[in-house]
Amino acid sequence: MRDRQPTGRVLAVLAATASLAVMAGAGSSAHADTGSSDGAQAVQVNAKGAAEIPCAKYLQKKHTYRTNPAGPSWQTYKTDKLGRPAEAEIRVGAVDRDPRLGLCEAVVGEWGGPGQVGARMIPAGVKGAGHRANVVPVAKSADRILKAVERKTLRCNAGYKIVTLGVTAHYKKNDDGVVPSRFSVSLEVKNRAIEFGANSFLAFDNKEYTKAGERRLLDSLADQVEAMRC
Repeated sequence: MRDRQPTGRVLAVLAATASLAVMAGAGSSAHADTGSSDGAQAVQVNAKGAAEIPCAKYLQKKHTYRTNPAGPSWQTYKTDKLGRPAEAEIRVGAVDRDPRLGLCEAVVGEWGGPGQVGARMIPAGVKGAGHRANVVPVAKSADRILKAVERKTLRCNAGYKIVTLGVTAHYKKNDDGVVPSRFSVSLEVKNRAIEFGANSFLAFDNKEYTKAGERRLLDSLADQVEAMRC
């Protein structure tokens, strides 16, 4: 199927990305992507490095991007064999919000077609990066579920201080499209003071759910977080 032509709004976003993406966050200096395409060498980037990761449909194949791996809070993003965002994971030592500038999100949302938006797998509320390695087209129902994950992560972070959130994007077999078919989410919380650790797991399709179907997923997430004593 032929790609859709970008709208005027997206063209404006693309034109602004180079000059504005460096404003997307704060932290140590980013490094240009010089790692190997097979993921053997991880490349350190951060929110300031958004301009160094192109907002393209396909990135380097089987590649790993990392932020601040030695710090108390870190992020890891991996692409699959076609260069599509595949895995995103973050450890949150303290709440640190990344601005919701929506630069790459607006572009990626166009690739998904009507009813889809560009969304961060690791949310902005826990400093999930706004670069392409963390941004995928999602249905609005799936976007709301990811936002609920963000709220629960922040809730657990406030209570336990150490939270690890992982989101995996799954694609249909033998399909080279950029829209994930399904997501799986894992959330782990730890409290060193009482040596308590717990985790939850949620999987859902990237589609529009009925109100009842969406509510069931949100209730499942809420029950699991409650069981983790967050």
